[in-house]
Amino acid sequence: MAAESPECFRPGQDKPSMPQQLPDSSPGYHWSDLPADMLIRVFLDLDILDLFSVRAVCQSWRLSYQVARRLGPCSSNRSLCLLYSSKDGDANTATLFRLSNKKLYRVALPDPPLGSCFVVGSSGGWLAIADERSELLLVNPITRAQIALPSPLTIKNVRGCYTLDGVLDGYRLHELDLENQDCDTQIEPDDLTPEQVRFHFYLRVVMSADPSSGNCIVMIQHMPRNQLSFARVGDAEWTWISVDQRCCDYNGFFYNDSDGLFYAVRVTGEVHAIDLNGPSAVVKVILKPITYLIDNYKYIVQAPWGDILQVWRYDEFITEDEKKTLKLKVYMVDQVKQRLVEIKNLKEHVLFIGFNTPFFLPAKDYPMLTPNCIYFTEDSMDYIYCHKFGPRQVAVFNMEDGSFTDLSPGSNSWQNWPLPIWITPSYSQSNKGKIHVAVQYNSS
Repeated sequence: MAAESPECFRPGQDKPSMPQQLPDSSPGYHWSDLPADMLIRVFLDLDILDLFSVRAVCQSWRLSYQVARRLGPCSSNRSLCLLYSSKDGDANTATLFRLSNKKLYRVALPDPPLGSCFVVGSSGGWLAIADERSELLLVNPITRAQIALPSPLTIKNVRGCYTLDGVLDGYRLHELDLENQDCDTQIEPDDLTPEQVRFHFYLRVVMSADPSSGNCIVMIQHMPRNQLSFARVGDAEWTWISVDQRCCDYNGFFYNDSDGLFYAVRVTGEVHAIDLNGPSAVVKVILKPITYLIDNYKYIVQAPWGDILQVWRYDEFITEDEKKTLKLKVYMVDQVKQRLVEIKNLKEHVLFIGFNTPFFLPAKDYPMLTPNCIYFTEDSMDYIYCHKFGPRQVAVFNMEDGSFTDLSPGSNSWQNWPLPIWITPSYSQSNKGKIHVAVQYNSS
């Protein structure tokens, strides 16, 4: 695929206003003189990346863009992008590979530099990243908004290691004893540097809502034994979910807007519904264990038609240093008969999995997508631990014929670190009236 000229996002500082004069209908009428109210009406129907692009057309369009930016786009279609770090960009720049037109967009992010971070999740247009001190941050690449999460020192099994001067020099990770709901002091803890912790501790991050809304729960999957902790945005510490001895060995999880619960799948296929709306966590088993043969990774997601689905992903090493996904299976969770039922299509939808919170898009609204396919990125932590800069698979699995299609955006541009991740750019709810970024359009 030939490389496209990138859109370049830069901080914008223009004062928003609106043209007051309407153009006349003389023969020399120019499109740059279109009425501001007409432009704003059109701009509100654009998705975010198209809206940024019109800003660079001319001064009058830029002024109308700023008003539309304040109001927020009305379009229900979201730009679908693969976010990654580019070889020809600086450490603070992220590249968005837009699937609809295969164009590249460059986004200038605030510190910490993306190239030094571990991207461990995305949800609703936000990234979850761990910096070089293993502190977790939520970042919106479009608005440049950042939200700091509680320190890892507040997680139940994490302790700090300090120099004689009282400076944090590392972390001590203890095993957790679910029976006694405390650290297991009989097992030797792991001592790690601040940078190492993020690779050996954080496994996945999921958000319940736009974190800038003020009503968001962030759940993290972490070591040991793939356990869960959560914090509300603004909390000072993490809360460990330790209801009983089954609260471990989780794979995927998601938040359900319709009932306000998190759903998590264990390595056995067992599904838990987790209620965090009361004073303490309540965990209910809604699907009993299905298998004890652990030879795949399991995702869980709610389909647009209401069913809860599990996706089983089977990976194998094709060489000593390269791993690929060779099979994907999708099952419907039958809570009544306590079983999984394999399904062969996604009812003309498309599913996206990886480090992102799994999500569906209707193929009819995205002509560039193939219906009944799973678009996936690399997210195997066992592989990443040993091959930080190893090859990354970005591909499409067709459920109807079982075929795989490579989707990598070109080896000349993208880097394998941080890990490429799916994202649907969005505005922060608390930043709709602020202009954090603008676009300089290059049509070459």
